[in-house]
Amino acid sequence: MEVSLVDVLRQRLILDEPVNLVGISASTPSIKAAYELADFYRARGAVVVIGGHHATAMPEEALQHADAVVCGEGETSWARICEQFLTNPGRVGGIYRDPAPDLSLLPQPRTDLMCLERYSRYSYPVTATRGCPHRCSFCFSRNMSPTYRKFPIGHVLEQVRRRPSFVRGMYFVDDNLVGDVDYTRELFRALKRERIPFVMQARIEVASDPETLRLAHEAGCIAISTGYESISQMSLNRVAKRADASTYKDSSRAIFDAGMVPSSNWVLGFDWDGPECFDRTLAFLDDSWVLDAAFTTEIPFPGTPAFKRYEREGRILTYNYDEYVGKDHVVIRPKQMTPEQLRDGIRRLAKEFYSVRRIRSRLRRVKSNPLIFDVFPLSQRKRVALFMGMYQAYHWHELMIPPLHRFANGMRRTNVLLRHRDAVLRSNFDQAPTGTDG
Repeated sequence: MEVSLVDVLRQRLILDEPVNLVGISASTPSIKAAYELADFYRARGAVVVIGGHHATAMPEEALQHADAVVCGEGETSWARICEQFLTNPGRVGGIYRDPAPDLSLLPQPRTDLMCLERYSRYSYPVTATRGCPHRCSFCFSRNMSPTYRKFPIGHVLEQVRRRPSFVRGMYFVDDNLVGDVDYTRELFRALKRERIPFVMQARIEVASDPETLRLAHEAGCIAISTGYESISQMSLNRVAKRADASTYKDSSRAIFDAGMVPSSNWVLGFDWDGPECFDRTLAFLDDSWVLDAAFTTEIPFPGTPAFKRYEREGRILTYNYDEYVGKDHVVIRPKQMTPEQLRDGIRRLAKEFYSVRRIRSRLRRVKSNPLIFDVFPLSQRKRVALFMGMYQAYHWHELMIPPLHRFANGMRRTNVLLRHRDAVLRSNFDQAPTGTDG
């Protein structure tokens, strides 16, 4: 069986290439494009399978556009589908819900099928764990991976060693790399010998563990991305986020002092958030050691407890999943402010955080800590420092010239569908797709 893997955000999809079996994985914001592609390929006679977060939560909806839907982690189901397809394609159909696989039995991911040169050479994807032991109400992690499981250390090291020669850094795509501290420490000790920088995601509690922070830095970690979500303890409690907001400042300092960039993710507009939450969040950021921040509204992804609650309360404003991206759209009705106040408040907060004055202040702070750069060879340190400055400047540019970026982002999202539509028309089908993605 000849296999090709295409990331439609990075590669051109050749729609007139003959295919027999098509697998599509999509998140909620991209599900509309996925459905149009699925309809296109089915019209050409291919067997189409859809999986991913959205299809797992809404399998009956997805089945209207595909022959089969895979719920949850797909390795076991996909192997069964391929076997059925090779023996009798007519057997492929319906909803597949297989148990999550034993990670120790999985082969290495086929990163050789990816056009890795189209990605940042500092973000080679590596996976050590799946799932998360926590149950935040807005998170869809447990829909895909109900239990927290770990790959054998040797499997992770093999992923790292299979990287192309041009790769200069890795990104652990795990939802929570520090869900099992003993395992994580063992992994960091093993990674130390590989001498390659990486970024990871973890809960804020990792900052209260000096030994794990030390091992992370020695292993090559340059940044820890953490879901702070809110500085309101009431909001954290409401969404089942087991965190203590009063420790956030000290936690960010601990990560910084250990030689890593504290990167934060924030959700604004929880039920306890009023219009003052934006100024309070900015004041905290100014007083903390957080060097990077992403701001979003709460997004009630289908299948999450948050989605069920907001739907029950009649507070979901739209089911147009194109808008479930959180940055420029408000899809639920807030309790303490209007949707417009929430959208404009987030945009103002981002503009203030990425103002030139604040960017300069943060870069001076980074420069004051040589530990942040000591994981890089001397020849790369100036380049990495320049990259950090350019990354911050990009956010400033994006916020100062929003129409240009909205146009560029819109073109990136629609180009797949425009090519899809043109291909349909060229194929002389009676009808072209009726919508476009955004």
